[in-house]
Amino acid sequence: MTTLSKTLIFQALRGVILLSFLGSLHAQTESEIYLAGLEIREGVIRLDKPINISNNAGYDNQPSFLNEGELLYSRTRNGQTDIARYTISDSLLSWVTNTPVGSEYSPLKIPHRNAVSAIRLDTSGLQRLYSYKLSSGKSKVLLEDQKVGYHLWYSKDLLVCTVLTGEGMNLVVANLKDHTVYTFQKGVGRSLQRIPGSDRISYTAVENGQLLLKSMDPRSGATDPIVQLPEGSQDICWLPDGQLLCGYQNMLLSCRPGKDMEWQPLQEFPEAWGTISRMALSPAADKLAFVVSPKN
Repeated sequence: MTTLSKTLIFQALRGVILLSFLGSLHAQTESEIYLAGLEIREGVIRLDKPINISNNAGYDNQPSFLNEGELLYSRTRNGQTDIARYTISDSLLSWVTNTPVGSEYSPLKIPHRNAVSAIRLDTSGLQRLYSYKLSSGKSKVLLEDQKVGYHLWYSKDLLVCTVLTGEGMNLVVANLKDHTVYTFQKGVGRSLQRIPGSDRISYTAVENGQLLLKSMDPRSGATDPIVQLPEGSQDICWLPDGQLLCGYQNMLLSCRPGKDMEWQPLQEFPEAWGTISRMALSPAADKLAFVVSPKN
């Protein structure tokens, strides 16, 4: 067994401890967002030298691409977290939200609308999923009675969410058209992603002391395991050819589900950077954004 294999072995106790932190929006740490060019040629991944595009004291996290040339992320300013909009070509920063009574997290472009969705945590403690018009910043609650932790747009009317409860997070599918809400699994994590070339999404869950990446059909609720994740890692990114990327400490790992027996080191960054977590791939799959947080 290789050194990497031994390092990636799960411990049941740590998996259980990890679960208790999956849904917390309060445990913010210093973090920065890096952006790198990415190329995939005959299955080989090449990453350009990353640049720090946030360079800001505080919590800069949860990147997603608005389009090929613009990136959304949660950015600290004036003691709160608003949604920033970063234009790649000229490094221009603008703001989507300005909410004195709360902070926004996990921004995503809403399909077929000139708007984004984000989770808002008000100073009162109320946590809900909102939509925000890109033209005006005007907001509207999307799910009235659900304490959403993370979300993914499956279609313009169908949302896959993790909803916080007193015991963790549940995997929920909400239909905004007919106002139905179904819970398909309890005790899940974050990193909701569309699976390329598939009608399924992926999510994380702790089962039998192991952190697994699983797939789900949002219409039927059918689930299947995909791969075991490295210990302490729960953020992944799918590439168009079906490869997976995962942050592990100061490294990026790759894996071909169903082919690779274990995660393979892709690229190692300076240890002083810290730990790599959340990732986002551009629509053309030629740019990768990822979050780096200092080691505790």
